[in-house]
Amino acid sequence: MAPGQGDHVCVFVVGPAFDQNVPTAMLTCRMGYARAFEALGVPYLFVDQQDLPAMLPRLSGPFCMVNGADYLYMEKPVLKALKGVPHCVWVDPWFPDSDRFFAAHDLDARIWHWSDEHRRKILATEPRFVHTATVATGLHFFAGWQSRGLQVVSLPLACDTFLYQPTGEPSPRFEGIKLAFVGGYWESKGRQLDRYLRPFEDDLVIFGYSAWPYRGYRGRLPIADEPVLYRQALVSPVINEPSVAILHGQINERIFKVLGSGGYPLVDAVPAYRELFSASELPIPENADHFAEMLRDLLNRGAPRDRCALGRQAVLERHTYLLRVRQVMRAMGLHLQADAAVPPCPGKSCRPGVAG
Repeated sequence: MAPGQGDHVCVFVVGPAFDQNVPTAMLTCRMGYARAFEALGVPYLFVDQQDLPAMLPRLSGPFCMVNGADYLYMEKPVLKALKGVPHCVWVDPWFPDSDRFFAAHDLDARIWHWSDEHRRKILATEPRFVHTATVATGLHFFAGWQSRGLQVVSLPLACDTFLYQPTGEPSPRFEGIKLAFVGGYWESKGRQLDRYLRPFEDDLVIFGYSAWPYRGYRGRLPIADEPVLYRQALVSPVINEPSVAILHGQINERIFKVLGSGGYPLVDAVPAYRELFSASELPIPENADHFAEMLRDLLNRGAPRDRCALGRQAVLERHTYLLRVRQVMRAMGLHLQADAAVPPCPGKSCRPGVAG
């Protein structure tokens, strides 16, 4: 859909670090929302924040989704333009004595701490709500936003059902793969990845936009091939940043992708999974040793696909971007037209890309 063809248009406000050619977690999340908005009759645009003052008055019924980190670069005309339209902001934790908390858990507080000026900019634009991918029991880590009168909404990541589907032709390229992982590797995440996956390096095939210090790294992967890989691999491990277990979320998108594709996931020891999936829908190991025990058993016996049927059903019923879009519109106080017929791939927005 083109802007002007619906009652509203969703504007994804992007900052100077945005690069649509690099499939970061933030980009794949935004594209999941974008396809879902379009399928439900709401066109979307990606707009550089510097262009907002000129662009927004030309649109009919605009509302904005903003990454709070990008406020760092916003100047007064941009802030004023945002204040004039409904918008929501993805924010970082803000709670009392946070620096001491992060230090106690060996986390770099500088990564998590926004300056007072940065936070004042967000508050000054008066968002309809702020949100996080943290699950509900972790919302106390956002008490600072709540104390300033803002509603904090839990919007966990989800499955882009227009890309990650359980049917399709297998690929000879992925024949015989035991363990598959698609994603980036960097220092903090690498500590967790090494802890869980290094013992299984010989069986692990990896694709990602950043190089891994593993023998099985094979470069980048076209997005269209990612669900095929998940379906054909015996197991697709799902490993989070160390901070995820500590802060009760933001569980990464991979669990939803793997289950949505008909793959078999094995997750790390993150208790917050239980807020998204029941015990019958997703087993959770107690620790890294228990993960290794479970994975060796799967490698020896095989991974029965029917054991993931309940997990896939949970994703479709509770964890798709179509459902998250409805939640965003309700929290924004905006009306969503009666659901359009949802096609398997909503037109040009499903153009090919490169995964992880």
